[in-house]
Amino acid sequence: MARKRIGVFMSEIAQFYQAACGKAIVDMAALRDMDVVIFASFGSYTSPYGRNLLTETGKRNIIHLPDFSKLDAIIAFPATFDIHGMDEEFYSLLREKATCPVICLQVGNPDFYTVSLENKSSMYKMTRHFIEVHQFTDICYMSGPFQHKDSPDRLLGFVEAMRDSGLSINANTIYEGNYWRNRGAKALDFFMQDRRSYPQAIICANDYMALSIIEELKNRGVRVPEDVCVSGFDGIQEGEDTTPSLSTVCVRPEKYAEEAFRILDEISSGKKPEKNVIISDEVHFRASCGCGKQVVRRGIEEIYHSMAEQEFLLRECGRITADYQNSYDIDSTLSVANYYFHTLGCDTGFICYCDDSEEDFFSVEKSQPFTDKILLLQIMHAENRRQAEAKNQTFSRGDILPSEYFQTEEPGVYIVLPIYFKNIDYGYLVLKPRQDQWPNFIMNTYISTLSGALENCYYQKKFSVIAEITKQSMTDSMTGLYNRRGFENALQDILVNKDDSMTIHIVSIDMDNLKEINDVYGHADGDFALTTLANVVRDCLSGSEFCARFGGDEFTAVLQSANPDHAQIFESRFTEAMEEASKSSGKPYPIHVSVGIAELKGNDTIDIVNCMREADEQMYIHKRAYKKERNG
Repeated sequence: MARKRIGVFMSEIAQFYQAACGKAIVDMAALRDMDVVIFASFGSYTSPYGRNLLTETGKRNIIHLPDFSKLDAIIAFPATFDIHGMDEEFYSLLREKATCPVICLQVGNPDFYTVSLENKSSMYKMTRHFIEVHQFTDICYMSGPFQHKDSPDRLLGFVEAMRDSGLSINANTIYEGNYWRNRGAKALDFFMQDRRSYPQAIICANDYMALSIIEELKNRGVRVPEDVCVSGFDGIQEGEDTTPSLSTVCVRPEKYAEEAFRILDEISSGKKPEKNVIISDEVHFRASCGCGKQVVRRGIEEIYHSMAEQEFLLRECGRITADYQNSYDIDSTLSVANYYFHTLGCDTGFICYCDDSEEDFFSVEKSQPFTDKILLLQIMHAENRRQAEAKNQTFSRGDILPSEYFQTEEPGVYIVLPIYFKNIDYGYLVLKPRQDQWPNFIMNTYISTLSGALENCYYQKKFSVIAEITKQSMTDSMTGLYNRRGFENALQDILVNKDDSMTIHIVSIDMDNLKEINDVYGHADGDFALTTLANVVRDCLSGSEFCARFGGDEFTAVLQSANPDHAQIFESRFTEAMEEASKSSGKPYPIHVSVGIAELKGNDTIDIVNCMREADEQMYIHKRAYKKERNG
């Protein structure tokens, strides 16, 4: 008998609240022998270039992926849907398609069960603490986005506490933040308008903004809490770890999960649970308001280990981007995806691809963002970075994965993330973490770079002109030899596949008197001389050897042979062939080159640079000798 399945819907799964609640749901579902499928996406953001509306469409489409009839319960986090209209679109889908119980956590809708925190009274209590205990009269407030789900209630709690105490709210008392850590400086500038001293306290609608305020106050030489007290809301781990530790309002994530499963258990037993459940919170007064002590929950070694891991992941983000730049087909793209999969912090991953042969796949009028048929391209395992399991197995979209991957001895968790490029969803990535695992913040970079590479692959496949552009991007248009980019790629291939018995030489070739030919006989003759050189050097190379034109009269060749005399043989053969080509050209000028050769004695960039420099030096010795001989 198939195991029951809970569908969970949230955005920004790596953030503290979502991760903590998600883990609690997974643990409680496992106790009931239920699988958990988490449909996760990414949030909106605003940059100096405005909102990327097409990308927001690609992100929000994840709510259209599941077959709702195959879910036995739904737990949703609508407060995390910060893309405009995503929550209402989700509610509409539930009304139309969901046949199972639906429970919304933190904020909800009258049509469904809701488990929420009393945001208003909690913020009221925090504000009254500063007024009554600290006897403060000058208090500012950093709100979340005014239209965000829980922002109005938290703001109202602050406003009512101030008014009940007879304290005024001025034009620069309340600042609209963004629930993130990058607005601290702007908020303080706003609060400091028309005033000479900082407020006695700054109350923030969440912890991330509170941490940004503390950091900016430190930058300005203002002490917390001695000069300004600060508080947050939500109780994230970083708030405990910071100095001073953050006073905040928090609720154990397990409480949300416990109430959600209590509702499901009551429905299963035939009872009718309450439609709206309010859970209690806890106000933690810590060092940032001066009432509590500095919290120390993690040791120095643990903190340093976490910092080192974060630094490693940030470096990997850059490497992922760089490696995808060399991907021109689906095989190389999937290889890069597999190599960096271990960075996500999960044991197993599945790349699932839409059927792009469907006629309306790229149509703006298509009926649904994901195709009915899905192709499982490969399965990735974190411990095997070099080799993924290639599958190419077709299955129905509503199944999320082929059924055999759900037929496990123990209940599992499956985290589904959209693979999207702007408003086009190419498919999705399924993460299957172990019990002690959860995906980290690098997901966004991993998904966006994979999506961009797949977009590139599609057009490589769809339009042959793209393949021609790729070829041209690595080829010198006049001579047909490699350009600098083609040289780098070809040299890398030789170094990767080099046999220990082979010796590599780099040859620096420079045409003599090209400027004179151009000035006296015209650029057409200059081009003739260059193509003559290219044809001769091409005929003198063998096997995997190649030559590139770096621009103007500069050429570089790469030789490879087990014969220690190969470089000398090439130089002799090439100079003789150039002399013969010059004589037989019928031109009134000599086509002459200077050559320098050096052996490559390593595979690193510095070794290549040194070798090319040595070859150039040898070439210039011959060039000066030729010029001296010619001038008498």
